[in-house]
Amino acid sequence: MKALDISGISFSYHSTADKSAAGGIEYALHNFSMSVEQGKIHALLGPNGAGKTTLMKIITGVLRGYSGEVFVLGNKMPDNTALISIGCAPQAIALYMSLTAMENLHFFGVMASLSDRQVAERSDYVLAQTGLTDHADKLVSTYSGGMQRRLNLAVALLHSPKLLLLDEPTVGVDPQSRNHIYETLMKLNSSGMTILLSTHIMEEAARLCSNITLLDRGKIIFDGSMSAIDNLEKFFLEKTGRGLRDD
Repeated sequence: MKALDISGISFSYHSTADKSAAGGIEYALHNFSMSVEQGKIHALLGPNGAGKTTLMKIITGVLRGYSGEVFVLGNKMPDNTALISIGCAPQAIALYMSLTAMENLHFFGVMASLSDRQVAERSDYVLAQTGLTDHADKLVSTYSGGMQRRLNLAVALLHSPKLLLLDEPTVGVDPQSRNHIYETLMKLNSSGMTILLSTHIMEEAARLCSNITLLDRGKIIFDGSMSAIDNLEKFFLEKTGRGLRDD
């Protein structure tokens, strides 16, 4: 069974009445299919505007109105069994700055239908995993950027997901926090968790991931093993071009 199986996804942010300059629908993703093996760390790479964040939002059920199918551990989205199997740390920090770390975890734990005991136990566990135990009762607004990123990850892990989606999990953090996140992800993966990692840091993908899906303008341009690539940054530029992507 695949941890994630995506078949023929097409999605546009525009209505069918909106035409591109070429006279067709402008798709964020078009006839997109990919799969992620259980127990792997799988890289999702592409330039700005490639469709990575759109895909993450479709997988998590945030975006609807697409054609095609998404299965998580054999359950078709947006089935509740599929949804509760997913943890997601989005690129934008998804925390309440006026609350403490523990208060944030309690809020999100209740939203995930965890019992008070489960919330308490899991909060202590994920804070320890992310190196934030000593800062549990501090306001998130006082956290450094790296600490906020680690708490963002802790929230995603709170309900013990089987598939973890990460969208730029180390952007803007210091080397120590970045290394701690890497070590945490490798430990989670060694315990059996499947991870889909979207990143612009080529070194990060090469270090952590065994498989890679490279997309551009909503379509896959490479899908295979990381071991087949000698220099990931060079490979990326060869496949996607060297032109600036400011969209």
